[in-house]
Order: sequence, then C-alpha cells, then structure tokens
Amino acid sequence: MEVEVVAVLIPLFGIVFGIAVAIVAIIAAHREKTQRVELRHKERLAAMEKGLELPPELEEPDNSGKRSRTGSLRSGLIGLGVGIVLYFALDRLAGDDIALLGLIPAAVGLANLIFYYVEGRKKSNGNGGALR
Repeated sequence: MEVEVVAVLIPLFGIVFGIAVAIVAIIAAHREKTQRVELRHKERLAAMEKGLELPPELEEPDNSGKRSRTGSLRSGLIGLGVGIVLYFALDRLAGDDIALLGLIPAAVGLANLIFYYVEGRKKSNGNGGALR
C-alpha cells in the first residue's frame, strides 16, 4: 500500500471508530435507563396487586456536580498531557508552525483543570471551608 493511502486511512478509521464507540455508549446507556424504569414499573405493579403500600418514588441521585468535577480533573490532565506530547512530537517532525496545533488540546486540558479548581473553591466557600 502506498504511504499516501495509509496516511488518509488512519484518521478516517480513527474518526469512524470513534463515532461508532460513542454511538454504542449512548445506546447502552439508554438501554440501561429504560430497563431500570421498566423494572421499577413492574415492582410497583406487583406491590399494587398484593395490596402493599407503594413506596415513594425514589429520585435518581444527582451526582452531576461531583462527576463533572472529577471528570474535569481527569480530562484536564489527559488533555494537557496529550497536548504537550503532541507539541513536542510535531515540533520534532514538522517544525514550529505545525507544532503549535499541539497546544490546542493542551489549552482544552488547561481549561478543564481551571474548571476543576474553580468548582472546588465554590464548594469550599459554600461548605464552611471544607473541600470535598
């Protein structure tokens, strides 16, 4: 195979498989949520048939604040690391002008880290100075 063909196929496969993984993850999460709702419905119907008192509807726990904060730390560190490594690799392979593209994921990672620390300060100010 020619080098030009391989150079075109690598990003193409990366994009296609990346989108495929995202679609599978979305479908799996939706299926899990649907099954949970269906199971809760069946339990409530069975309790009504037996004449038992229905338990109150349980709300899904809202872990969005905690999850987004820890997720921002992880993605921030990953983005910063990938950006720095990409910068040095492109600098060595292609020169200074192209290497600046490696700073894009580094900037996104840095933004996620800033979000992590800002959220930590918000929580510490609201909880009497205790960090979570």
